[in-house]
Amino acid sequence: MSEPNSADFALLKIKTADGPPVVLTLLCGIQSVTINRSVNMGERYRRDCAKPNRPGTRKIRNNGQSWNVSGNGEDNTDIEAAYSEAFGVKKDYVIELYRDDDTDAGELMGSYAGTGMMTTRNQAFAQGSDDAGTADITIEGEGDLLWTAAP
Repeated sequence: MSEPNSADFALLKIKTADGPPVVLTLLCGIQSVTINRSVNMGERYRRDCAKPNRPGTRKIRNNGQSWNVSGNGEDNTDIEAAYSEAFGVKKDYVIELYRDDDTDAGELMGSYAGTGMMTTRNQAFAQGSDDAGTADITIEGEGDLLWTAAP
């Protein structure tokens, strides 16, 4: 039987120092990561000159591509400075994908890397709740989101 080679969890990191060495800070608490890619498409309809009374058929064109990353989980005041410095500023991000191999760290499968801007940062806190504060972020990408397989 063949099964897909799928990640069990992802870690979202932000570049916080150029280095050397480069410092990547884990956005600890963000437990769910979604990567979205989309095409900005143009369309037009063309009629067949031999059948002018029939509706035209759609022709589409790729005008550009974009990506964004959203994440949610628990709020973490220990890294408030990293969040605050990244909000509304272009930064380098890395999304590492892992397989659960029964070790503490997991097995790195590979990573996506790209430059983006944190455009949304929502925090929620409920008094009297047993749940911790929550966080939701959105990073809008610029340029390519590059995949690198683990060695």
